[in-house]
Amino acid sequence: MKLFSFFSFIFVALLPLQTLHAEPTKIDGISAIVDSKPILESDIQNRFQIVKDRVPGGVMTDNIHRQIQNQMIDEALQVNYARKIGMRVSSTDVDNAILGVAQNMNLDLQGLKEVLASKGINYSRYREQIEQEILINNVKREILKKRIVISDQEIDDYLSSDTSITKEKEQVRLRHLLIRASNPEEAEAKIQSIRQKINTEEDFIQQAVENSDGQFAIEGGDLGWRPLNQLPPLFVRALETDKGPLIGPLQSNAGFHLLWLIEKRSPDVTLQQQTKVRHILVRANEIRNIEQTKALADDLYNRLENGADFAQLAKEQSEDQGSTLQGGDLGWVTPGTMVPEFEAMMNQTSIGGTSKPFRTQFGWHILQVEGRREADISDKVKRSNAERALTAQKQDVVLGNWLDELRADAFIDLKK
Repeated sequence: MKLFSFFSFIFVALLPLQTLHAEPTKIDGISAIVDSKPILESDIQNRFQIVKDRVPGGVMTDNIHRQIQNQMIDEALQVNYARKIGMRVSSTDVDNAILGVAQNMNLDLQGLKEVLASKGINYSRYREQIEQEILINNVKREILKKRIVISDQEIDDYLSSDTSITKEKEQVRLRHLLIRASNPEEAEAKIQSIRQKINTEEDFIQQAVENSDGQFAIEGGDLGWRPLNQLPPLFVRALETDKGPLIGPLQSNAGFHLLWLIEKRSPDVTLQQQTKVRHILVRANEIRNIEQTKALADDLYNRLENGADFAQLAKEQSEDQGSTLQGGDLGWVTPGTMVPEFEAMMNQTSIGGTSKPFRTQFGWHILQVEGRREADISDKVKRSNAERALTAQKQDVVLGNWLDELRADAFIDLKK
């Protein structure tokens, strides 16, 4: 699932233009109050216009309204919590995220502003929403770091099972519907009733949008493509014994689940190519605009072409805090680790070669390739992969429980 590539800080994947709502032009009442923050009815109406094409019939029903209201309440709770514990997002991070969105659309900043204006989206409000998305991703990452601890014994057990290898390559695309079990008997009766109404994928989408307590309800419960070994074991066992496409109900501590198997795939197994690379990163900031930053990158590239030492120049000039002291050394990079623009430039640069300056959402880069090798299949790498898979299996439950705690501790007033 894309969301949890955020261990690598790829929050930009969560920030497409469609996820943002236009500035309300009419305040027609308060839909809810979360602590001291109101959620306006106009905000819910604007969010509905964004998801309207995904809603069966394209009509705002009471259930759809409830789902959107819950989604916005959850967002407010997470932002409030992040700010309460002192988390902040720098203006530079917001600028870089916005520049990344613009670049992905083949626009400069002014062009993005014009597109936003044409869709009725106020730029200041857009910046606030981007900041909120970054803040939510950051606080989720911190919660997972604190609450998920994978023991050595868990890793050993995982590596000794058939799950670690055979299911690492298999991927499934699922839809998910969850009914939380605050009252188990009522929840079970409800999910059995829902199951009876599902004959097609469209039926499942409609029931998920209207009834699911899962975080992807508005998307028809679409979990996207996931490696089989990163799904909860309950789901994996069910997928092994039931061909689907409708699977369940399944009971867990979170409640009762239904799954819809959209598709399976088994990517061809190929040897993994790793690249030893250094880079220099310079960013636009409050005192240096994009054009000036590009000029600085060009100047650094010319100095390298004239014989400057890459590692020394990186120590002096690079603004990547994670690699500057190491002379820009990123170590052995595996496919999928870096953003696409970086990976593409890295792959086309020969060993010993230095790239021309290029841009990603993080700023302007120059990279130097020092070597290439086939995948490291050492025990350390296998254990790291196992820990990542075990973390992915637990993350949905952990975040769901955390949101339940936030709701229980907050003042939430739902208006009729």
